Amino acid sequence: MFCFRIAPLMIAAGLAISAVPAAYGQRWEFGAAGGASFYNSLTATGRAGGTVDAKFKPGGGVGVYLGQIGNRLGGEARYTWLYNGMELSGAGNNFSMGGYSQTITYNMLIYFADKTKKTRPYVLAGGGGKLYTGTGGGVAIQPLQSIVVLTNTSQWKPVIVFGGGVRFAVSPKSQLRAEFLVNMTQNPDQVITPVNGASLSGWYFNYMPMVGLSYAW
Repeated sequence: MFCFRIAPLMIAAGLAISAVPAAYGQRWEFGAAGGASFYNSLTATGRAGGTVDAKFKPGGGVGVYLGQIGNRLGGEARYTWLYNGMELSGAGNNFSMGGYSQTITYNMLIYFADKTKKTRPYVLAGGGGKLYTGTGGGVAIQPLQSIVVLTNTSQWKPVIVFGGGVRFAVSPKSQLRAEFLVNMTQNPDQVITPVNGASLSGWYFNYMPMVGLSYAW
């Protein structure tokens, strides 16, 4: 599975950063975050020309992260669980199913203020894998099944992450973070599945405003 292919890369990146000498001001942190989750919509096009909008409903989620805080550079491994139901709409019909995702990434952070400042803006970028899962009982007939169907299966997709935020030093060992993250993946076509020769391509952009609190040492 994709997760097993990316795991060695994530571990190697983490070990590389952990090997930076203490002279460079590295500190460890472990934290948890929560917030909202929104997606754009993609359009499936049938061979006869009909279209269906395929999207994930607004939702939210939580995550945890472990990493190092440097003077100008840091890195973190992050796990995020998000709940976003799935919805199809077109030709006056709608169909919905439950759904959630799990994301494992490794992100690099670049700070615009040094470690002596209590307020430190940053940008981040990274990548990893995202597991989409559809939930709910199977439905024999879906109203838009001539073009696209929703399934209660799971599928890994490669994910690209970027975003930015601000870190606040609440105390010598407590860090508060407010950030806006964007995850990008191609359509999970085993979960949102075009049928009968229909096409559904493009990228889903997952927008996540989040707030986190961490313990640093």
